[in-house]
Amino acid sequence: MVGGVVQNFGSSFHVTDSDYFIIEGDEYDTAYFDKKPKFMHYLPEIAIVGNIEFDHADIYRDLHEIEFAFSRLMNLVPANGRLILGWDSEVVRAVAGEMMGRLYTLIETYGLWEEAKWQARDLDFSGELTKFSVYKEGEKWAEFETPLIGDFNVRNCLAVIVAADAWQIPVEKIQEALRTFKSVKRRMEVRGIERGVTVIDDFAHHPTAVEETLKALRAKYASQRLIAVFEPRSWSSRLAVFQEHYARAFGYADYVVIAGVYDTVKAGAIGEVLDTEKLVADIAAKEKTALSLPNADAIVAHLAPEMKDGDIIAIMSNGGFGGIHDKLLDVLKS
Repeated sequence: MVGGVVQNFGSSFHVTDSDYFIIEGDEYDTAYFDKKPKFMHYLPEIAIVGNIEFDHADIYRDLHEIEFAFSRLMNLVPANGRLILGWDSEVVRAVAGEMMGRLYTLIETYGLWEEAKWQARDLDFSGELTKFSVYKEGEKWAEFETPLIGDFNVRNCLAVIVAADAWQIPVEKIQEALRTFKSVKRRMEVRGIERGVTVIDDFAHHPTAVEETLKALRAKYASQRLIAVFEPRSWSSRLAVFQEHYARAFGYADYVVIAGVYDTVKAGAIGEVLDTEKLVADIAAKEKTALSLPNADAIVAHLAPEMKDGDIIAIMSNGGFGGIHDKLLDVLKS
């Protein structure tokens, strides 16, 4: 069960006759009446912690509070389980280091960093499928292919490989699963291609997610113009807490359009609102075309005469964004 529609299943969940239950959890609160992180309700045999960073500014005051939440999750894993840690994350390493005297769970580390026990090497994004090799403790273990793109997706695949190996799933089965996995809707999902323009929908809203998404698309479409369209809609993205981070996050795009902040009244009740004009100015200072427009219709009207054959348009929002994807495709069709 995950927080999105898995394209292989056509739903956010899939029931099998196995003894395993796999769930995506995060540190956001459970409900308005239960402010504990969702993952504190689980008792995992295996827990994957890929990355820890500041997010959910409406729930947490700072990174330290989030680190504490993840340390509690790590303590839930029993001694006969596995704690699979993304070793490319400096904060994950720091939290694990602070807990070493109290963790009795078997720890498996993974990542692109050479210090990880499980390492992905030889990443190749040039073909239809992403290819990479997995090394375990410095020795080549197996080779894999996946339709997913980007360094972060290779890390995700590697975490799954480590978990599957802990469950003694044969390498051939893991290879087949990764090769045939179609991803999740709204995760770099191609919504359509019209007149040579590719319109992509992505859920990215945290600055790290924005940067990693654009980095992956830049690697995949190296010679094509990459247009990033972003709606600050999540609680954290509506606040100025990530103002400077967003200015860096759009570095891989050639052309950036920032929509107006969603529901500024509610956002302003929590804290200082993201300054979109300043963000555009900071991006433009890096010799990129950048502008701010109020809503989806204004953005479509602006991009209509701008779009050309070969363009990649990455639309990022955690909401419907006024149906902008279909509106852009309809304009291209007409």
